[in-house]
Amino acid sequence: MTALFIGVAAHGQVLHTVHAGASGVRYGVDETPGSLYEWIVDDGGVISSYFNDQVEVDWGITPGIYEIKVIETNIYGCVGDTVTTFVEVTDRFDFDPFPAVIEICEGEIHVFDAGSGFVSYLWNDDSDYITQTFATGEPGTYWVQVVDENGLIGSDTVELVVNPLPVVDLGPDTTLMIDESILLDAGDDGFLYEWSTGDISQTVRIFGTDAPVTVWVEVTTMEGCSASDTIFIDFEESISLIIPTVFTPNDDGINDTWIITDNEGQELFVNFPNAVVEVFNRWGEIVFRSEPGYPAPWDGTYRGRPLQMDSYHYVITLNEPGERDITGNITIVR
Repeated sequence: MTALFIGVAAHGQVLHTVHAGASGVRYGVDETPGSLYEWIVDDGGVISSYFNDQVEVDWGITPGIYEIKVIETNIYGCVGDTVTTFVEVTDRFDFDPFPAVIEICEGEIHVFDAGSGFVSYLWNDDSDYITQTFATGEPGTYWVQVVDENGLIGSDTVELVVNPLPVVDLGPDTTLMIDESILLDAGDDGFLYEWSTGDISQTVRIFGTDAPVTVWVEVTTMEGCSASDTIFIDFEESISLIIPTVFTPNDDGINDTWIITDNEGQELFVNFPNAVVEVFNRWGEIVFRSEPGYPAPWDGTYRGRPLQMDSYHYVITLNEPGERDITGNITIVR
């Protein structure tokens, strides 16, 4: 005699699995006309409906392996062999909503969703987290347990990997002279580089002729994590001094003092407040020395007396880092 489990065909002595608490599970045999069938179920289950060649069984909630037996008596009163099938009652079911590993980027939040339709949820064995979803941005191994309406348990574990962002620092905003350049380095953390200039390399050189300009870069790692930075590079026009070679201190109100300005029309002290101007006669004797910044232009006198018409040597000390002394000759004409 062949046993037939409704929905699952099987022979005797075969193990089948049902969930604990399952009800109305039907089992049957190939019916022989006129035969009567006696069904015997272990204490783990109860026959709830009897249809001679079929029965329905309500299973309890205690996990284990149980027997179902059936004995056939034919129309002639002959009793056949007892056919036995084993049923495993389990309190767990397949539950696999997550992959083994999930990767995110630093600063992101991942929301784990265990799915709907369960009567209870428990995350990380922590009674504070009992909802369908769980959100975190911290790396680690996370675990969820769910219980369905039949009291069956499902669980799954997932590892959350948090990948670091690339370190991108183009430095502070700066200025360039017309003949200067700066090399911007986006760092070696990247797999992909995208510059506002259209470049895709780790470094980009910006020239003074490009300024003023705002430059940004976005860097992406192998893991797909991105970071960016921006720098503003301004143009700084170089300052040159306009130093007259002649002045006429004759009190006519025109060109009476030796006025030194820069190419922007500003007097020396504006951009060089520490500058000192010294003037020497042809014998090397100093006839004028200014206060820092040259606030009062030289009027061609020495100790209050007008100097004679002649050519005099000057030294302008700017007293600024990287600036050299400026020398030349100034001629007094009366």
